[in-house]
Amino acid sequence: MAEYEVIFQPSDISVRVPAGATVAEAGAAAGLTLLMPCGGRGRCGKCAVRVRSGGLCEVQPSERQIFGEREIAEGWRLACQARVTGEAEIEVPAASSVTAHRVQVEGIGREVLAEPNIRKLPLRLPPPSASDARDDLRRLLDALGGTVSAPACSRLLQDLPGLLRSTGYQVTAVVAGDSLMALEPHDTSDQCYGVAVDIGTTTVVAYLCHLPTGQVVGVASGLNPQARYGDDVISRLQYAISEDGGLERVASAIRESIDDLIGGAADEAGVPRERIYELTVVGNTCMTHLFLGVSPIGLASLPFSPAFREAQTTSAESLGIRINPAGLVYVVPNIGGFVGADTVGVILASELDEADGLRVAVDIGTNGEIVVARQGQLHSCSTAAGPAFEGARIGQGMRAASGAIDRVQVGEEVDYHVIGEAPATGLCGSGLVDAIAELARLGIVDESGRMRGREEVASLPEKVRERLVENDSGREFVIAPARPPRGKAVAVTARDVRELQLAKGAILAGIALLLDELDVEASEIEALLLAGAFGNYIRWESAVSIGLIPSLPQERIISIGNAAGVGARLVLCSTSLRRRAEEIARRVHHVELSQREGFYDRFAGAMAIRAMM
Repeated sequence: MAEYEVIFQPSDISVRVPAGATVAEAGAAAGLTLLMPCGGRGRCGKCAVRVRSGGLCEVQPSERQIFGEREIAEGWRLACQARVTGEAEIEVPAASSVTAHRVQVEGIGREVLAEPNIRKLPLRLPPPSASDARDDLRRLLDALGGTVSAPACSRLLQDLPGLLRSTGYQVTAVVAGDSLMALEPHDTSDQCYGVAVDIGTTTVVAYLCHLPTGQVVGVASGLNPQARYGDDVISRLQYAISEDGGLERVASAIRESIDDLIGGAADEAGVPRERIYELTVVGNTCMTHLFLGVSPIGLASLPFSPAFREAQTTSAESLGIRINPAGLVYVVPNIGGFVGADTVGVILASELDEADGLRVAVDIGTNGEIVVARQGQLHSCSTAAGPAFEGARIGQGMRAASGAIDRVQVGEEVDYHVIGEAPATGLCGSGLVDAIAELARLGIVDESGRMRGREEVASLPEKVRERLVENDSGREFVIAPARPPRGKAVAVTARDVRELQLAKGAILAGIALLLDELDVEASEIEALLLAGAFGNYIRWESAVSIGLIPSLPQERIISIGNAAGVGARLVLCSTSLRRRAEEIARRVHHVELSQREGFYDRFAGAMAIRAMM
């Protein structure tokens, strides 16, 4: 089969791909990930690229649904639909690429005694003598106090005789729990590291920790490369269970990403990979299934039964994770359905399981998880809220990357802030919430979500009213004027308002139903904890004014950052907290909203754009 070179600009990266490969597939081969919220079905238009030169297939009907004739003439194509038929040079706009993204790596902190699962014990063994002819393995195990077991017929046993004699019987035992996992020459006890990984649907963060102290010595983060198979959990789930080889591809993508992040964090800290002995992993239920290569088919339909809920331990080598050859991977337990190990991490990090007063934690990511806690009772649910907040299904929505509008205020004129101080190319979640909150405050959007026309808001300043325009798609409010290369203004459309209503209605309805479980009112909430990047950057006034979260005083609304990542680190550095995480997963009462009487009534009421609860 013929192969052709494809050059991607502005990064100037080239790759050779077989004829017929899509531009998106060529980008993936070159290490670029393009936005494809629709999973590559040609529906969302977010993977738009421009052909500078070269051969691609004829423009597809799906592309004509996205681009006008002028844009097609300028070379605009959908990377998921356009196929390579010759040498080509492709320009990837910032709005279509996911190479740069604001990732939340910080979170709340808590004091914890370091008691990791992995311990390194330096030993000086007495050599054999006429009065002490014990075998080498017994000599070693006796020195460890007789409480540690060793694997039979292992590589460790094969290397043991030579290692003891070449080092003068001075070695370091690497112990996992009560099992001997490795033996190293001389004293390497201070060189003991592990990695805590938070697999988000959108982002992945790896924390390299010095296990004897619990100190974070390196951090690496990036976007989840599974986005090429769909931006949301359901799209990836469907790809994994319906496409031939889909599960293997989705699993390999996240494993390779984590392996790369480990390498980046290790290089930053100057730590050799072989001195990393364990990974702890959190993620939602679907993400942990895909990471382990376990089919999530049980999550595809009611009653959303996962393949496993308990914690899982396996070898890093079996997953292609390059740490110490004997290294382990520990996946934190799931709660059920779409409430996974990441929620366990949030509960552990924020100590919700020990809360006396009423506390609520909301992790608003691509998938929205909610936990309500009071006097040791824990209730949780998951809501399909994230696509709008991550930019999917929003006309000019994008992730929190350079060029994204993340703050909007409207007075006599429209003021906005753009991440990276770059030209505005779209709206991220916090910018969308700000914009709609401002439009609602001004009466441009009414409580039902309808966007009014210019004649209905005659009292507003002219410079604001002129931003209200109508076109073939309906009404929209322009936030930023048109700029090259595609010549489109960044605007909020009537459809965008509806998408936000669906997302925020699900979040608020989920909170309301969990409060019902405990027979309490929203006014009794002592602390509303907002986890994740979106919760960290959103303006609480905007979130309250549109009814995304309950109407509470500012001092009760607390951003706790990447609490899921903190939870993964706590489990890595403390066996006591690892056991507690397992207990939390068993204790939480999981509520499946779709099967809960009254949910859809609550959901319909929660879609109104106004302060609630």
